[in-house]
Amino acid sequence: MITREPRMEAVAMQMWERAATTMEATDDVRKRGERLFASTEAGLRRWIGAEGYASLLSRAVADVLPEHPALVTIPNVISDETEVSGSMEVDATAQQRAVIALLVAMMRQLGGIIGDNLAIRLIEQSGTPSLRGTAGDEHTDTVS
Repeated sequence: MITREPRMEAVAMQMWERAATTMEATDDVRKRGERLFASTEAGLRRWIGAEGYASLLSRAVADVLPEHPALVTIPNVISDETEVSGSMEVDATAQQRAVIALLVAMMRQLGGIIGDNLAIRLIEQSGTPSLRGTAGDEHTDTVS
């Protein structure tokens, strides 16, 4: 059985890698992180609500930010604009580590409430792009 932290890190890394599949060639690491957290937020808000997600994110950011200041460069993650220090330039590796650390911190926080296994699975599913609910050009109405 995989222990808590390595499993959380492995899932966070898989989520990061999957986020690359939805990127365009011109997208950078910041855009990748922004998209990943947008899909994670959309998924988690269904289960824990908007205020629950905001609380989970803010607590996780408070845990991660001191060790990973590159987190401030990922759009829409930190809600308090006073914490963002202008246009801070950091390398892509530091941004990637910050995003993964934040995902792990979110799993830890949520795991403290609903259990690690469920928290890991819920965040993983929330951050995974889904084809459900997508619109297409094809007419699929079966009622005549």
